[in-house]
Amino acid sequence: MISFYLNDQPVHTTEPPASALLDFVRYHEHLTGTKIGCREGDCGACTVLVGELAEGGQRINYQSMTSCLTPLGNVRGKHVVTV
Repeated sequence: MISFYLNDQPVHTTEPPASALLDFVRYHEHLTGTKIGCREGDCGACTVLVGELAEGGQRINYQSMTSCLTPLGNVRGKHVVTV
């Protein structure tokens, strides 16, 4: 099971870890603001923020990621922010 936060809400899924984060966000969570573009990571239409606890656990560091190339398993225990 993969557990993470999506827009401040806890999410638990048994979807395959290799499936694209983009597909999970759009088709399982119905958050269609994250767009399908090139599916190659070039256009940026699928960009989301992914945060993880910084060393020491006192704050969260965020970085932008192309969700079309990000495997769902890579966000385990993290915070994903999208529209």
